[in-house]
Amino acid sequence: MSEKYHPVNSEFCRTTRFQEQFENGKIKCLTCRHGCILSEGQKGICETRQVRDGVLKTLNYGNISSISINPIEKKPFYHFFPGSYATTIGSWSCNLSCPWCQNYSISKKPPEQATRAQYLSPEDLVQSIVNDARSLGVSFSFNEPTLMIEYALDVLQLLSTKKADLYSNFVTNGYMSLNVLRELIQANLSAMVVSIKGDKKNMQKWCNANLDFVFENINYGIKKGLHIEIVVLVIPTVSDSESFFDDLTQQIINDFGPNIPLHFNAYYPAYHFHKPRTSPKTLERAREIAMKKGLNFVYIGNLLGHPAIHTYCPTCSEKVMLRTQFGLKENKLIKDNRCPYCDTKIPISENSS
Repeated sequence: MSEKYHPVNSEFCRTTRFQEQFENGKIKCLTCRHGCILSEGQKGICETRQVRDGVLKTLNYGNISSISINPIEKKPFYHFFPGSYATTIGSWSCNLSCPWCQNYSISKKPPEQATRAQYLSPEDLVQSIVNDARSLGVSFSFNEPTLMIEYALDVLQLLSTKKADLYSNFVTNGYMSLNVLRELIQANLSAMVVSIKGDKKNMQKWCNANLDFVFENINYGIKKGLHIEIVVLVIPTVSDSESFFDDLTQQIINDFGPNIPLHFNAYYPAYHFHKPRTSPKTLERAREIAMKKGLNFVYIGNLLGHPAIHTYCPTCSEKVMLRTQFGLKENKLIKDNRCPYCDTKIPISENSS
């Protein structure tokens, strides 16, 4: 390899699976919706893809920034394998430019600048999951998991051959290309938490992203059987207006129906954005609007001890799943995930593929 490039551990540097080569020598990255067109030496917006000696390379294959075993509720998944634990891993960098990022120490750092990078092979990761009785699967999180797609696909393939009942999920901004999403689903990805950053105008302004693509991916995923939950970080002056709550929840109802779980999470000042923390009143108003629109499962997150972290039966309003900030405290649901008070079926996904 040419000496002009910043040195990268050879294990981290792999040819990307999603690219298109043009006759003029330029290469289009097909990993996410940005579709960066790159010349020799150039990096994509995410800084994890670079053209090196005429080939588009990923710089973060197996380049792990964090690994831990966490309650599934922490993602947050409230209707997916409740009470379970997942081996959670992340890498570096992001393909969006959100100035309020809560995980900026890893998501705003290109892989070449990572001082505590460690290589973890797909084989070693999967074996650690199989060997740990606590872990029911793998969660790709912490930074945008789309950027480690080659690694994720290899992990998913191994996971399905080692132990078919283990699950997998992405905690994502939902900005992957449709082809990447197709391949993830074909590789038996079980679920996604998708974060919506604001309305169409603010997504473009603050994150350099088109909200329509996120909804397109959610819609495609649901049609293909993915379990999906939506998270909205409620940010003062960006995503905290009643009109935003009204429009967003109406679109969610229209596109996905009343039973998709929706989480309104409190923002706190971080990275380059220093508006005051989201008020409880704003979060409660968001939830009220969403439930009046007809959404059955609307939650409030990042607010310690709030009663809206629990699941309530949409028919009788009784509390059927109790949570703390650490995960599930009590699951009152009876056979077939039915309410013990009125027998209403609560939609819970416990299918790993």
